[in-house]
Formats: sequence, C-alpha cells, structure tokens
Amino acid sequence: MRLLGIARGAAHRSAARLALAAACGLAMSLVAEPDADAYCRSSTCRSTSSKECETDANGCVTDGAKLFWPTSCIAFAMNRLGSQDLDPDESRATIRKAFQAWSDVSCGNGTTASMTFMPLDDVRCKKSQYNKTGANVNVVLFQDDDWKYRGIDGTLAKTSVTYNDETGEIYDADIEVNTANNEVTITDDPKKIQYDLLAILTHEVGHFIGIAHSPKPDAVMYASYSPGSISQRTLSDDDKKAVCGAYPPDNGVACNTVNRGGFSGDCEDAPPKSTGPCSVADAPPSRGPTWLGASCLAFFAVALVRSRRRSTLTARDDARDLLRGRSR
Repeated sequence: MRLLGIARGAAHRSAARLALAAACGLAMSLVAEPDADAYCRSSTCRSTSSKECETDANGCVTDGAKLFWPTSCIAFAMNRLGSQDLDPDESRATIRKAFQAWSDVSCGNGTTASMTFMPLDDVRCKKSQYNKTGANVNVVLFQDDDWKYRGIDGTLAKTSVTYNDETGEIYDADIEVNTANNEVTITDDPKKIQYDLLAILTHEVGHFIGIAHSPKPDAVMYASYSPGSISQRTLSDDDKKAVCGAYPPDNGVACNTVNRGGFSGDCEDAPPKSTGPCSVADAPPSRGPTWLGASCLAFFAVALVRSRRRSTLTARDDARDLLRGRSR
C-alpha cells in the first residue's frame, strides 16, 4: 500500500527549516472509526515544532482558514508534451475525467455543488509555479525524466496550491505526476493496471479544490492507494459531502475562469524567486511512494515528515499525495 501526501500552507515569517512531525499516510490500524461526515478541508494552519494545529475527532485541522476558490468554475490545461509513456489523447481525456468527477456534484434535492471546470487547449508551461506579478495557468503535467523533489522519489503525484495565508483564498493550483519513478497506466484491463492515472488524478483534483484527506477507506480522498486499484476513480458519499460543503449549491459565487493576473500558457516569464508567505517542502516516509498534492492541510499521522520553509510561494501537505501549497 502506498501513501498519499498533501502539504499545507505556512506564513512566510521565516525561511528557516523546521522539523515537522506530521503523518504522511493513514495507517488503517491507527485510524479510529470515523464520524459519519468524515471529510476534511484544507486549512492555512500548519503545525510546526513550536505549534500544533488543533484537530477534531476525524483528524481534520480546525485552526486557520479553510482553502477555497473564489469562483464557481476553474480553467485547467495539460502541458502539451504530456508523458512519453502515455498516449497524449488518452492522457488528456483522463485528466478531463478526473476534473469532471468533481464537477456539478449532486448535493441532494436536485441541487449541485457550485463548482465546475473548463478544459483549455494544451499549454507550453512545464513547471509548477505561481507568477505573483503576472499571468498564470493551472497546469497538469508529467515529470518523465526527473522528479526533482528529492527524498520523495516514490511519490505518485504532487499538487501545488498557492493561496492567501490569511483568508484561504486559492490563487493557483498545479498538479505534477511522477512518471519518472512510477509505472502510471491508463487502462481498464485489471491485469495491466499499475498506478492508475485516473485514480491518482481524481484524488489530486480533490486537493486542487481544497479538500484534505478523509479517514474513510472508501473515499477518493483517503490517504492511501493500493497498486492496481481503481476505486478512487469514483467519488464516495464522503467526497460528495466535502465538495458540497466547500462549494454549496447556489452560493452566489460567479463563474470566472480567468487566472489571477490573467492567463498565460507560458510560464517562462515568472520571476525565478517569488517572495511570499508560505513555502514548504515535505519529505514523505521512506517506506513507500506518496503523492505530492496541492492543498495546505494537516498531515494524518503515521510517518515522520520534515518540512522546510522557503521564500517561494509554495506549500504542501502529505499523504499519498504529498502536496505543496503556495501562499501570498
């Protein structure tokens, strides 16, 4: 069983490295029976060596502001290179299916969550970053040649979320899939499935919109993944409650697919180092691959994770996704 990881945002008061004991994966043996509504939201609060974020019975962080998009529709694009190991058309279709799973989710009584997505044409941008002074793009990309997040080579994917560390407003989010170290597959043949791209991306999109790990084993947002499994392709009731809670029906929020600072499919113009509040790199447990996800969340106890702050706008939570989130 591999771990999924997600990271959370931190304020930029210090660029010093901090040791952080946070769990990167949920071990079944350590998880108590979760409450009926067990989903968790990503938060701006992040535990440090001197301060622990408060959590509830489900392990959800209760301190800080919850992460959210200030729009009811979000645009996203795939990097035009895709992965050399995957068919580009199938990759593109799989990415869109993952976002579609979280779109117009039924909230009961004929209502739907106020969240939809708009796919854009492929873009040149092949890096996860937020341009504080210019245009941006929410990109999904594959890292075939080099997974630069050292110490977490087994990570399946990583979602980076840039957000306001005071309000929780999300500015930008990017998803990176680790095809350099993992055999990611697109197939419905049980004998050929290794690390299922649709399952991986559906989990990551949850972090993309500010949903944290759930203690429920049947949830897409559960913090572990078994190779060959496709169960995380489909939202559970817990996942649906999460998106309906974060983006309730008829919440009055307008649709605006324009990225903060405008849209640009090229990310070469962003400054090499952006200054901003939070920046964290979390190292996953050594025993198995994890996903780096995007969402500033709390870790759900099991392994020791080290986190460091930097002067860039990024942060991550950990668990099968190990995420990095960026804040302003």
